[in-house]
Amino acid sequence: MTRSYLRCVEQWDEIYSAEASGSAPKTPDSGNAAFDAGLRWLAESSPNVLDFGCGNGSLLFFCALLGTKNHIGIDLSSAAIDSAINRSGKMQTGAYDFRQGGVERLSELETGSQDAVILSNILDNLYPEDAETLLRECARLLKPGGKALTKLNPYLTEQQIKDWEIKVIEGSLLNDGLLLWNNTTEQWRAMLERFFVIERYEEIYYPEHEQTNRMFFIRKP
Repeated sequence: MTRSYLRCVEQWDEIYSAEASGSAPKTPDSGNAAFDAGLRWLAESSPNVLDFGCGNGSLLFFCALLGTKNHIGIDLSSAAIDSAINRSGKMQTGAYDFRQGGVERLSELETGSQDAVILSNILDNLYPEDAETLLRECARLLKPGGKALTKLNPYLTEQQIKDWEIKVIEGSLLNDGLLLWNNTTEQWRAMLERFFVIERYEEIYYPEHEQTNRMFFIRKP
């Protein structure tokens, strides 16, 4: 990666360090029905799945419970990877390969080796040059017709940025405690269409956070 994510990593290490001995899920239920429908779409006929920004591995475990077979998870947080490895040992189905690192780790994977990719609240938490590298690498790694489920944080208006005293790093790149590349939905659509075909777009409401996430169902041509 071209710029430092040290502060972000420190925050996530602190969060995941507390759950290194967590249990593995028994059902593919994230708690949000709309997102779960997206995972079902992704998992169907997709034996090989990559999750970039995998955290503690939950989404890959959900996919395995939906029938996927081989799973690779990559995350900058070593504590997240430790938790994912520990939890994977408690799963009764699926093979798992968890790796600590950033977009540079994607070069280790074989072209056309993945049937599906998960990008859940990670693409817009990267520096723009790394986000573009991530999409390019995902397009390389996916088989023709391969799927990618891409979920993004909500777009913040200028008034929200001002009211919440969010720091502007440069342009639409913000510091809201973590990095946020604050693009509009149409800007993200245009970027995704450089690499993929967009099958559909949905907005997902999370009542516990009182916010809406944006989700693109995309496919490699």
